[in-house]
Amino acid sequence: MAAATSSMTLLSCKVPSTPICYSFMKPSFRPSIIALKSPSRVLKGSSFLVPGPKPFTINPIKPTFVRSSTTLHTVRATISVGDKLPEATLSYFDKEGEIQTIKVSELTKGKKVVLLAVPGAFTPTCSQKHLPGFVEKADELKAKGVDTIACVSVNDAFVMRAWGENLNVGDKVLLLADGIQEFTKALGVTLDLSDKPVGLGVRSRRYALLAEDGVVKVLNLEEGGAFTVSSAEDILKAL
Repeated sequence: MAAATSSMTLLSCKVPSTPICYSFMKPSFRPSIIALKSPSRVLKGSSFLVPGPKPFTINPIKPTFVRSSTTLHTVRATISVGDKLPEATLSYFDKEGEIQTIKVSELTKGKKVVLLAVPGAFTPTCSQKHLPGFVEKADELKAKGVDTIACVSVNDAFVMRAWGENLNVGDKVLLLADGIQEFTKALGVTLDLSDKPVGLGVRSRRYALLAEDGVVKVLNLEEGGAFTVSSAEDILKAL
């Protein structure tokens, strides 16, 4: 009965510092009360004392939804005229059907190289205009001193080989696979096409550049997948 009385008295106390309230507490409770330094507060609807700071309101953070689009996900390129091309390893199938890898530094060392990039093999603009234009103008480009013409895409080497066979590219343009986006990311030209229903995901912006001994001399970088300044004719004009 005494224990019940003590418990009831504790529940009715509202000022823990009063001697009466303290005297009715069980001895095991007293050190905790003495150690409390923050002000006390009373829970709404109850006389039970809860030590600690005054309650505060937490405003829930409203989620922000970002609409996915080609424009929003186009990042600023980190490469520009006068820069050295970043190192990366690309892959391709040689004439014998053997898979090969090549570093960008090996591809461009001591050479004048044209690199074009497309958002995807077998996609309409890339297959009907961009790559065919460089195949058609390959002899003219080489007549002006270009040693190598290469096309880079975020695809695997098998897809790139099949694409080349489909377009009868032959040895006029070297088709290079950047399957893990190593080169594309290093250039800062990734293009997020995840909002497209065809499942492209993250690819490369379209561009055509001229590099001499690995240094960028001409950079025609498109906005997303547009095709306005990166044709073979545009590179010929710059030579």
